[in-house]
Amino acid sequence: MDRISLTGFVDFVLEAGAGGDADPLKERKGDASPDYYRPLRDAIVTMHREDLLPVTLDAAVTRETSEKKRRVFARAIEGYRRFLSTGTMKWFDPPRTSYRMGAHNVDVNPELGLAIDETPHVIKMYFRGEPLTPRRTSVMLSLLAGRLGRICPGHVFAVLDVRHGKLHAVSTPEERFGMLRASNEGR
Repeated sequence: MDRISLTGFVDFVLEAGAGGDADPLKERKGDASPDYYRPLRDAIVTMHREDLLPVTLDAAVTRETSEKKRRVFARAIEGYRRFLSTGTMKWFDPPRTSYRMGAHNVDVNPELGLAIDETPHVIKMYFRGEPLTPRRTSVMLSLLAGRLGRICPGHVFAVLDVRHGKLHAVSTPEERFGMLRASNEGR
């Protein structure tokens, strides 16, 4: 059985919904490798987990040998710092799960568990250069809340557009239902 990430599955759902020839395991276009942002993602998680200062993120930029990657990471860090200025944040281990979808196991793996101003948020980070569309946001939030909502009552589920420092969140079943309805109406 093949494993597929939440992001890969969202790509598959959006491509299939658009009438494309979707393959849930294909590599994403534009990324040199599926783990292009891993060093920065890991640096952000480590910063929160170990309660380090945001300046430690700069090391993720200086470690990169590619000038392009250094520019991309620096821009993402700038957006992430904007997000950090929105409230006080305390780390907790984010929940994870997976579920079977046909011949694949889909990993629901938010990277961040942050109590923002004492409200627990379960956050999936979005790093890509292409815009985070309302439809993509809706699908990601629906999957996060739908799969983790029962085991994390009272938590806010969110997608963070890292480059822009913008948090897209949903917390109640009513909000999730409204998002799914709006996503289907946009077709």
